[in-house]
Amino acid sequence: MSHYWKSPRIVVWTVCFGSACAFASGCNSGVSASNDSSTNSNDNNSTGAGGDGSGGNAGDAGNTGGGGNAGNATGGSDGNATTSEDTSNGSATTSPSDSTSTGDSSTSTTGSVDPIPPTLEPGTCGLDEPAFCDKFDSPSPGGRGGDIDDAKWSFARYGHPATYSFFLRGPLSTQTDKVFPSTFCGEPFSNILPGDDVRFCEGIGVDGEPSQQLNEVMDDEGDFGFNSMRIRQPFDFTDRVGTIVWDVDAKVNPLNIGHGWWIEVWITEDPTPMPYHEAPTVLAFPRNGVGFAFQFGADCPESETDWNNALETVTVTEEHDILHSIHFWEFAGDTENRCFRCADTELNRFELRITQDRAELWVSDYDDTELHLRSEVEGLDLPFSRGYVHFQHAAYNAPKDGNVTGPQTFRWDNIGFDGPTYPTPRGYDVPDNTEVDGNGRTLTGYHLMSGQTQSFELADVDLSDAVGATFNFDVFAGTGQVLEYRFNEGTWHEFTVVSAQGHDNTGMRGFSVPVALDDLVDGTNTIDVRFPEDQLRNDEMIGNLDITIEAP
Repeated sequence: MSHYWKSPRIVVWTVCFGSACAFASGCNSGVSASNDSSTNSNDNNSTGAGGDGSGGNAGDAGNTGGGGNAGNATGGSDGNATTSEDTSNGSATTSPSDSTSTGDSSTSTTGSVDPIPPTLEPGTCGLDEPAFCDKFDSPSPGGRGGDIDDAKWSFARYGHPATYSFFLRGPLSTQTDKVFPSTFCGEPFSNILPGDDVRFCEGIGVDGEPSQQLNEVMDDEGDFGFNSMRIRQPFDFTDRVGTIVWDVDAKVNPLNIGHGWWIEVWITEDPTPMPYHEAPTVLAFPRNGVGFAFQFGADCPESETDWNNALETVTVTEEHDILHSIHFWEFAGDTENRCFRCADTELNRFELRITQDRAELWVSDYDDTELHLRSEVEGLDLPFSRGYVHFQHAAYNAPKDGNVTGPQTFRWDNIGFDGPTYPTPRGYDVPDNTEVDGNGRTLTGYHLMSGQTQSFELADVDLSDAVGATFNFDVFAGTGQVLEYRFNEGTWHEFTVVSAQGHDNTGMRGFSVPVALDDLVDGTNTIDVRFPEDQLRNDEMIGNLDITIEAP
């Protein structure tokens, strides 16, 4: 059972599993579930604790049904799954006779590709030595990310509407009866479904001039959800100060005391989908990563007509555990300048300068193009210096505080980073599920219940000059459960879900597993995944799958 207390700008969760109870404070600590009984709406969160068959902990209201089984399962059990000893670091193994062991998830998955000559002109995206820049000028529809270019980006979704299942997204509409009703591409919207929730539209840039921008909209539907966009090209800040830049209307619910919508930026060593700290039903600590959360306003002054925000928390993970959780009052330097003015549809300019031990955040006000040093963070101790950059839109039962809109749009532009230029890995995304439940919500993930095998097909895979590959996925499962997977009807491999910060309960997790190139073929490839029947708990699911190929 878990309870959630709120005080202005500081969020405290206590999470209890059986007789053990963990206490932590701050916006990214100790969160696995909540059953907030306050009046506006219940945060009926479910962590699907093993063995109770309900998909939720004691005290959860409603049921966790919905979604149903995914339509392309092949069903049954092949009977040739191998066994492996559960390990603490989450191992991916094959049978002893298989000479193409996939290795261990504790090994870096970034390969050994060397930098190439720069491909962008100095000054692109405002960077002296740009390695990546996307201004979202040319739509490229057809993949998981709507208009986003899937050759450059991998787009991922997760949603847990209150009392319902996981990997769900409802039709999105402007809520005219709420405070701060949202627009999408400058207009009210109605019944937007996944795939149509990411579009390029004209807006006004930081410089006050018209600009094409990426609009993405999401609704937490009374609980927790988030979008995550990963740049496929690696970002390298080894032995230097690396710089990441982006523009976004970086608003936060000005009436929040623990509920609202916000942005986060993560850097992870692996191309893992949807890295995160903790949230209701989510335990997505990346293997090695660092996240910057602009979550609850960092105690900046705000009102309905005067919106401010700031960097609230920096989270560092190592081997799927939190190494550091640094709150704004612990930042180095002068914290009095941390707040920046923000507004819906009005973009702020961000510049993050980072080394393995230190970060500086420079941000403009929405009505001023000048960058100001807002936050300095020291003692990061990052266990990596090359990885992947993710941009996120998260929300937690926003209407509960101030009756504000649940559906919210963030607008992004001029995203880039500097440094060595690496070839962009080839990414092959499994499409989202499109099944609709009885409530009109789209199930974007796939069920893995009753020992069924889910089968997926990826077309036009190019292995030319490949030096490495990874299988990347999000899974809703518990510590110690074994995901079995294979490629092209070959040998079954096993991946053991690792502990997340000591939690053994079920939650959404993200992983990257090395793949032997001999398991893959040029052209069409198949992926089969399942959980053994004797390991099933309830509501096991998988989503946001992709194969990533590294080549010079």
